[in-house]
Amino acid sequence: MLYLTEKKQNIQHILAFNLTSGERVFYLDEPQYSIGRYPKNSIVINAEGISRQHGTLIKKNKNNDHFSYVLIDGNIEGYKSKNGIVVNGERIDKSELKHGDIIHFTKEVTAHYYILDQENQGFIQKLTPNRFFKATSSHLSNLSKETQLVQRTKKKSTLLEIKNLASVVELSPIPIVEINSEGTITYLNPSANFKFPDLEKAQLQHPLLQGLIEKQNYNNGSLVIREVDIQEQSFEQHIHYLAKEKLIRSYIFDITQRKKAENELKYRAFHDALTGLPNRTFFDQHISLMIKNSERHNQLFAILFVDIDSFKNINDTLGHSIGDRILKCFAQRLTSQVRNSDIVCRWGGDEFVVLLSELENPDQAAKFSQRLLQTFEHPLNVEGHQIYLKCSVGIAIYPEDGQESEILLKHADAALYRTKESGRNHFQFYNPKMSLEIAENFALENQLHQAIKNGELILHYQPQINIKTGKVYGLEALIRWKNPKLGLIRPDKFIPLAEKTGLILPMGEWILKTACQQNKKWQKMGLPPVRVAVNLSAQQLQQPNLIETVENTLESVGLEPKWLELEVTESILMENVTLASQTLHELRHMGVYISMDDFGTGYSSLGYLKKFPFDTLKIDQSFVRELNQSPEDLSIISAIMTLSRGFNMRVIAEGVENQEQLNLLQQLDCEEMQGYFFSHPLSPEEIFNYLITFNQQKQLIFA
Repeated sequence: MLYLTEKKQNIQHILAFNLTSGERVFYLDEPQYSIGRYPKNSIVINAEGISRQHGTLIKKNKNNDHFSYVLIDGNIEGYKSKNGIVVNGERIDKSELKHGDIIHFTKEVTAHYYILDQENQGFIQKLTPNRFFKATSSHLSNLSKETQLVQRTKKKSTLLEIKNLASVVELSPIPIVEINSEGTITYLNPSANFKFPDLEKAQLQHPLLQGLIEKQNYNNGSLVIREVDIQEQSFEQHIHYLAKEKLIRSYIFDITQRKKAENELKYRAFHDALTGLPNRTFFDQHISLMIKNSERHNQLFAILFVDIDSFKNINDTLGHSIGDRILKCFAQRLTSQVRNSDIVCRWGGDEFVVLLSELENPDQAAKFSQRLLQTFEHPLNVEGHQIYLKCSVGIAIYPEDGQESEILLKHADAALYRTKESGRNHFQFYNPKMSLEIAENFALENQLHQAIKNGELILHYQPQINIKTGKVYGLEALIRWKNPKLGLIRPDKFIPLAEKTGLILPMGEWILKTACQQNKKWQKMGLPPVRVAVNLSAQQLQQPNLIETVENTLESVGLEPKWLELEVTESILMENVTLASQTLHELRHMGVYISMDDFGTGYSSLGYLKKFPFDTLKIDQSFVRELNQSPEDLSIISAIMTLSRGFNMRVIAEGVENQEQLNLLQQLDCEEMQGYFFSHPLSPEEIFNYLITFNQQKQLIFA
């Protein structure tokens, strides 16, 4: 760098034009030059196709040692030339010029840009042979006074002196190599000698020179750019074919880091950052090829949607950091089960897609799924945690389940949805009924959004009977949807959709308020007070404002808390045991009654009797249904009755449908019951009549 600084005053920037009238040479050192046919331009070029202000040169100071010029298409105000500017074969808006650049202002008007050093002799003869001999001076009348002075001074240098100037390429850090038409190396600058010490020995066998002389029939000044890999390095080679001079000159740029960055970006574009698996973009490109190959060779392949069961609980419990580790481990196990010809992609979140190619029959996809499920029978060990993962799989087969990628994915996803609905931790193949059901659910989901606003939801109430006293002591509020087109829709049809869409929260508040209002209305009508039971959803129980909502509802309606009972299931409690316990204790302290629905069907029901403030246990109807045929069910109900007395809790048997079941429950000392034997769920008007007439019928019922 010191050597370049000492010789700074001898460096000259030159722009040499090839015109039909001859050559014109301009020495550049001003901050700015305008180029065009307008007489007031710094450099006036009168030729066909040249705009009034065709281009602008702006001086750019790189550092204290040297500078360069930037060529702009048009003027600095942003007006472009009519025909554009091409530098080294590429059309530009702006380009920082380098030594040896070839500039086409039109097809006929060409200029060469050089950076020369006056103290080096000889190389300029090869650089610009015969080019300056016809050069004419610039039109001084079109230049500024300061520029004219510079031009007059520069004009004292004869063209012969220009010929003897030496190029600064000797000092360039960019390797420059020149060969003649026979392939003999005629020039290597110091950078080329240092970077490629084997060039002289290898000659045309060197990667940088291979194939160059075969293309020397290019037009004079043609530029070819190619990439050359030498060992672990990559280079971009700019090759100038100087046909008149029978020379081929190369400028070599090290692009190793750029190529690494490009390869890294390309990898990231097609791979998942966490697991390293191919991503959706990769899948989209590959699936189209697989479809074409399978069609050509009449082969089957399978698309499998794989989803980790209950992964959200893992993230919520152990944190996202461990969750990410688990996803990586899952991806590794999944990949270990496929062949080299198969592909595993991360679809997003805890979903993965597997492409099983060249199948002989669909059973191979089933066997793969079975192996996969068995793989996860063994726990993962992640940061001291032993984690048992389960997954669900949906399978679509090409071509019977679809011949386009979008349809195959849709059908595999439908099969996965059915797998999750039917218990998870297994696999299912797609069948057309799934799409029909999904379409129906989608339509139903859209209509459900309007149901609350349009007043289509109604409550029915099912009586709860104390057979010992012969009185109706409670009513369970059960929601129904009265759709204008579909009629009355049962809750098991639309409640799952409400939970999925989040509509269960506004729906739950509506049920709570409506049931309390109706109960207060019956009391005002003079009916004996009864307790109304309302079911709480899992999402409601997780809401931090549930206590406030219940309290405000009771206050606004004017209903005493003792006439409201809230029912929860064990599965709901398991979502968050600590929060559920705290919430239910606060509700019970308020005076609201708490009951546990579907008791006996969970894993830890007995342990929950201590943790939660239950007033009532509701025996699930599955134990009552076959009571007269199942000694085991009799024993279970008997045990529940014993437990309830120990914890001072009431017991309600659900699903009582005949006299025989009633008699057996009486023998087990179960006094409170609910079911079709007493009444179906009734509308508010029907309940009013039922409560009035019940006392007249009870003697017949319990006789």
